[in-house]
Parts: sequence; structure tokens; C-alpha cells
Amino acid sequence: MTRKLHQVLVATGIALCAFVFSSCDNDIRFSESQTGVLEQDIYIVPEGVNGAVHIFYSPLKEVYLDVNENVRFQAVFRLNGNVLDADVAASYYQSLLWKIDGKKINIPNFHHSFSEPGEYDCILQTVDLFGDTLSDTTKIFVDSPSSISLSSPRNGYNQIDPFSDKDISLKWEVTGVDPWEYARCRIYGSNSEKNIWSHAIGETDCDDKVSIQGPIVPDKEELESYGIDLSNSTITFYWGVIMTVYSGNTVKEKDTSNVFHFSTKLVDTDFSILNIPITYKYYSNIVPPDTRITVVNVNGDTLNQIISASKTTTESISLSAQTGVTVYLEEVYLDEYKTDSFTIDIPEHAVVNVDTVYFEDKIPPTIWPMKKEFPLDAPLTFSILDKGSGVAPSKIDIHFDEPTESKFTFSEERLDVYFSIKKPMRIYIRASDNAGNQSAPVFWNVTTRDGSHVLDGPYINKEDLE
Repeated sequence: MTRKLHQVLVATGIALCAFVFSSCDNDIRFSESQTGVLEQDIYIVPEGVNGAVHIFYSPLKEVYLDVNENVRFQAVFRLNGNVLDADVAASYYQSLLWKIDGKKINIPNFHHSFSEPGEYDCILQTVDLFGDTLSDTTKIFVDSPSSISLSSPRNGYNQIDPFSDKDISLKWEVTGVDPWEYARCRIYGSNSEKNIWSHAIGETDCDDKVSIQGPIVPDKEELESYGIDLSNSTITFYWGVIMTVYSGNTVKEKDTSNVFHFSTKLVDTDFSILNIPITYKYYSNIVPPDTRITVVNVNGDTLNQIISASKTTTESISLSAQTGVTVYLEEVYLDEYKTDSFTIDIPEHAVVNVDTVYFEDKIPPTIWPMKKEFPLDAPLTFSILDKGSGVAPSKIDIHFDEPTESKFTFSEERLDVYFSIKKPMRIYIRASDNAGNQSAPVFWNVTTRDGSHVLDGPYINKEDLE
């Protein structure tokens, strides 16, 4: 072997050794980095949360959501217990796959909502660099919207025997309580509707049966000591329920029912009572209303007729039990006030309370000149008529088609307009009543002839109609 060849072999050996050592060194570093334990967690957080979710939230095996509640799903990886940044974590696995709601998603985080209630499995499967599969599952419970509605006694029931010892069953219907939830119902009751929610009378599972033990009123002697006579009056009981839905020990939601009421029937009498509350809207007339109430039976015979002079009142009418009673109501004097008639059945021994009857004025004022010609030194005089809520003086608008000095006075339906013009002009007048009805947009032509102001019109102002 020549010296030169020996040197070449030595150099080659050194190079090979370096290559082998270099390869061994790389292999050693790779093994060390991959012998750590790679773990994953599923985080489900509100949609607006970004960044390091593991700092403020915890991974859960069970999550409760509402229908269409948008949330963010994020995979968080740990190596030897230390949380990895998302970009670093990606170098430690080959693939990532979510299975949720019939979909497959291969990105570390995403937003999702569930359109239907039910139980869902959220599965996260990750294949690491060695080909091993990490798999975790979070159970998602999507809640049905819950509600509660009262059903019995029906609202307004008025046949409760005040002195009977029979129980009165309180019934309601609950929807939206899922199999993984349970609901408690707190019952409230009072003789005052406005105070009902401060008077709890009991609490129970929402699917239990509940009743009030009769009799629901004291005996006659005690009632008489309070001035209560059940032959011409009734006692009303208001009730409602608040349902609380729990998921485990956590309050998921609360729902409040509407308020129902039932009342006692009359005793020691052969008649029933029909109560009709009446209210006039925006009534400002000095003259009191002249309300006529006529009650007619199914055959058209008049059973009763009363007259009221109050703008807010409740009129009580005694009637025998019958079906198809029609009540007609009219305002005799202020005939712009109108309301509808109604038909109702009258049960035996009952106090029947109907909804408030509202008299409303929906007719605007009318404006008309008291004559067509006026002396030059006299005002133009108009009449503004309103047989309802009355003209609102502050809402009378008067102007001319050109700037001119003018003023007006209004009193007891009479409008006087003072002005000074020397050429033909238009006068525009519009008025509103206290109910907000506005008169038609009209104008008159004003010309001077033979020493008088002459009015021509009225004409519709089309610009105000647009």
C-alpha cells in the first residue's frame, strides 16, 4: 500500500466515521424528543374566546349547550405535561380529525352550533409521529328550550264553591326538560295580582300533582265581619308558577308562567253579575260622557239598559244565567267616540268580568269657514268641529303661501285669523284633536273684491298628502 493510498483510506475512514457519528447523533436526538408523553384535551369555550384557552377554562367530559349556541372547539396538546403552542404541537402529530354532528373536521380549532336538541359525541382523534392514535370524547348535551304554561283551573274560571271541602287541583304543562335534566316548580298565589310573585305557597317536582285544600274561604260569619257578602261579590285567587331547570347541581334556566285566576261563585242568589269596565281614551271635554249600555238576549229582547256619565267606571248588571247575551255600547252626545258590541254567555251564580271596553275617537276635526266674504278690517272666521276628544289648541297650524304677518285665536269651536294682505294668497289650516287625529290638509284662496276678503275652497293640498 502506498503512502498516498493509505492517506486516502484514512481520510475516507474519517469521513465515514464522521458520517456514521453524525447519523447516530441525529438518531439519538430524534429518539429523545419522541420518548416524551404526548397528550390532548378538548376545550369547548364561548365563540369570542381566543388565545390560550387552557389558562381560563378547563377541559370537560360533559358540556351543556343551548340550541344554536355558537361555541369554539379547540384541541390543546401537552408534552410531558407542558402545554404546546399550536404551531409547535403540529410538529408532533401526523394528522388530526374531529368527528362531530355527522361532520369530519381536520383543523385544530373551529366554531360550531347545534340546530337540534339531543346528545352528541365530540370525538378528537390524533395520530402521532409513531403512528399511535390518541382519542378523546366529550359528551355534548344540547338542551331543548323549556317552557311552562298553566292549564287548570282555566283562566277566569268562576264556579268555585267557596265553602266546599273538595280540593282544587292546580295543573300546568312543562316542555323542554331533557332526560339529563330535572325541574322544580315553585307555586305562587295571592288575592292581589300585583303581589303574586312575592307570595310563594309551595314547591314541588314539576311532574307532581298539586292541589289546594278546600274550603278556600273562611265561614260566612267571618266573611261578614270583614263586610264581604258572597251573594253579590266574589273572591278571586291569582296563581302562577316559576320553573327552575337543573343540569346536575347547576341551574340551567328559569321560566315564569303567565298568571291565571279563578274565583268563587255567588251563593244564596238566583242571579249572576256582569261587570263591564269602561274607559274613554283622551277624554278632555268639560261635558261628561253620556254612555248608553243596552243588554239584549239571544232573541233580541232588551234585558237591561243603563246610562253612565263617567269616563272611567265599571258598570255591574244583574242577569239570569243564559247564553248569547249581546251588549251594545254607544256614546250619545260625543258620537265620534265609538266601541264595539260583544256577545257573552252568563253561567249560573257567577260574577263575569269582561275585558275593559275602550271608547276611542278615530275621527279628525272638520274645518269650515263661517261665511265666504269678510270685511277687510275683520278676521277670517272658521269653525273647527270635533265631537270626540276635543280640538287641541296647541296643534292648530295656520300659514299662508307667502310670508305675512298674522295671528289667530281659538275658543269654543271658533277660530279667528287676523292678517293683512294686499294681493291674492292661499291660507292653509290644519288642526288635531286630543286623540291625535289630524284634519285633512286643505287650503282656501283669499282674494280682495268690492271691499271684502273672499274665500274660495277648500282645496286639498296634495303636497301634504305625499
